[in-house]
Amino acid sequence: MRVAGALLLGAIILLTTATPAAAAVVRQGETVTVGPDETIEDDLYAFAANVNIAGTVRGDVIAAGANISVDGTVTGNLMAAGSTVVVRGEVGGSVRAAGATVTVHGKVGGDILATTGDLTILGTGRVGRDVFVQSGTLTMAGAIGRDLQAGGGMATLDGRVGHDVYAELASLRLTDRAVVDGSVFYTSEREATVAAGARIGGSVQRRAPERAQPQVPPGPTALFVDWLRGLVGLLLLGLLIVIFFPGFSRRAGEALVHRPWVSLGVGVGVLIGLPLLAVLLFILGSLVGGWWLGLVALAAYAVLLAVGVPVAAVGVGGALLRVFGRPVHVALALFVGLVVLLLVALVPILGAIVILLALLFGLGASTLAIVRGRRPEPAPA
Repeated sequence: MRVAGALLLGAIILLTTATPAAAAVVRQGETVTVGPDETIEDDLYAFAANVNIAGTVRGDVIAAGANISVDGTVTGNLMAAGSTVVVRGEVGGSVRAAGATVTVHGKVGGDILATTGDLTILGTGRVGRDVFVQSGTLTMAGAIGRDLQAGGGMATLDGRVGHDVYAELASLRLTDRAVVDGSVFYTSEREATVAAGARIGGSVQRRAPERAQPQVPPGPTALFVDWLRGLVGLLLLGLLIVIFFPGFSRRAGEALVHRPWVSLGVGVGVLIGLPLLAVLLFILGSLVGGWWLGLVALAAYAVLLAVGVPVAAVGVGGALLRVFGRPVHVALALFVGLVVLLLVALVPILGAIVILLALLFGLGASTLAIVRGRRPEPAPA
């Protein structure tokens, strides 16, 4: 099941980071429809609230929206992310889907990889190879050519599995119409419910879930090693910033010294506002174009979060060095500030508050430094 989980994660990453090829067809708007008499001789990238493929796509389909349906034919793979994903027609390749519900009425020539609240393969559904699914509920009344690997909540097998079943579930039920040509291997707290009419070619083997071992509080050595790792990681990141972006480091330090409360306010705004802006850009971009701007905003948010604490550490270290009458060297200020912040972080509750404040100050100062860096420097008198 760990393998299946990794494959599912990989499918989602591929879906969310896919970039259209130069010759692909890209469609977006409120609704994207490939009509019954329409044929697209290339890959299709569709981003809309409603995506319906009623015609033929001779290539892959990559779709994101609220409702995605395939009533026609896709000769390649289908990669879909939406609230509902429905395959009534035929997909020649594999289906990789993420959504609240995924339903298969038609034929899938390859595999199905799905992470969903509910996966249903109806009696008319056919899957040529394997099914890998992580779902709250699974109902399989159709036919799977090879293996079924399932994880999650409840699963009901009411159709045919060509090879084996591997499951890690809360409950598993095989009805009178269930046929498994191989064996059933499952991990669950409960015994599977196997109807008298179910036909299993091999054996049914249950394994009890492994009990979580009681957590042993880490000793002083482990705490020190973890603390030291955090210090080294943040120190290396801070040194990279200081060495390769000296202008940014200088402007961020000046913002902390001369405009500390402005930095704090901007930091709060960035922490809350930038993710909301990214979501808004993605939604609007899916409708009018430029959805990738939302991903750019999220990437910028991740970078600012990463540099926030090192930037604040430079300000803290510099202030302490000035108090003790020491010359302020940026690298030394970074080291002193990180040591102080990470030592305070060991104190319950207080440490979390201090690190949060440091992150907010650092976020704000970094933002001000970036904004100021885009302005032309005043000419010398």
